[in-house]
Amino acid sequence: MTNKLKKRCLIMAKFLDHNEFGYRVRCPHTGYLHLCFGTVAMALTPPEFVDFRDVVAATAYQAAQRSVIDAGVRCVALRTRADRLALVFTHLKMGQLQELVEIMALLLETEALLGGEAPGGQCAGCPPGSGD
Repeated sequence: MTNKLKKRCLIMAKFLDHNEFGYRVRCPHTGYLHLCFGTVAMALTPPEFVDFRDVVAATAYQAAQRSVIDAGVRCVALRTRADRLALVFTHLKMGQLQELVEIMALLLETEALLGGEAPGGQCAGCPPGSGD
C-alpha cells in the first residue's frame, strides 16, 4: 500500500466519538474498531470488541467489590489474551475505561439499528493482513 493511500485511509477513518478519556474510531475499509485510552491503543474486530467489553465489565465489577485503600495505586489488572500480560489501572481509570467501552458499544448498537457496517479493505492504522 502506498503512503498516499495510507494517508487517505487515516483521513477517511470513521470518527465515532471522543471524550476526555479517549476516542473511538472505525476503519472504513476493515471495520476494525480503534479504541484509544491514555497510553493504550488497540484495533479490534467487532467480535474481539465484544470479548473485550465482557472482560472490561467483569474486571470493573470485581474491582468495585474491593475497598479502595489508595486511590492513586494501580491495582486493577485487566487480563489480555496474551499469557502473562495485563493492563494495570487505578480504580478511577478502570471506571473511565469501562465508560469509554460502554459508550462505544452503544454507538455500535445504534449504528447497526440505523443500517450498516464498513466494507472490507485495508487501513494504515489496522494490523497488517487485515481486511484482505
